[in-house]
Amino acid sequence: MLCACQSEQKYTVVAPPAANPTQTPPLFVKPSAPTAGPLAPAGVGKYMDGQEKDLRARLSPLGIRVARRGDDLLVTLPNDKLFEGANLGSAGRGLLASMALVLCHYDHTLLQVNAYTDTTGGVQQNLTVSQKRAALVAGALTQDGVAAARVMAQGLGQTNLRVMTGDNVSEPRNRRIELRIVAKPG
Repeated sequence: MLCACQSEQKYTVVAPPAANPTQTPPLFVKPSAPTAGPLAPAGVGKYMDGQEKDLRARLSPLGIRVARRGDDLLVTLPNDKLFEGANLGSAGRGLLASMALVLCHYDHTLLQVNAYTDTTGGVQQNLTVSQKRAALVAGALTQDGVAAARVMAQGLGQTNLRVMTGDNVSEPRNRRIELRIVAKPG
């Protein structure tokens, strides 16, 4: 799937939006237009401003935040919005497809997909689960047109807990995917 957009009309809705934000987002058709264009080092801030704005517009209705750290963007996706059991759910698949439209338009960025777990289960088991989830998210983004050379996936298990807990504690806020988006001028 190829992704592109233009300034006047970025996305065309072909199905009505879901009434319930937990349902699968609507399908989108990509207009045939060029990408956001080359990225000069002096224009990184403005380029990332545009990407941040587009991601916020797409993700805010779903309760997902986009954070800005300097010129980097960080999108935190709770596992319950993406996965049904061990696999991507239909809502998660739709969410990632919707994000891919924006990521394809802003094609001068690199994407770091980091997956985390809570402390339920053993350290090695959590590392394996997080690696599989990171690979599933990265794979879905590349299937939706994001160049594989731009995407790196890493499972980090129960490191970097959002909420400090003891061993074997189920904490949904620790089970997440963090998508770090970094500008790549050139």
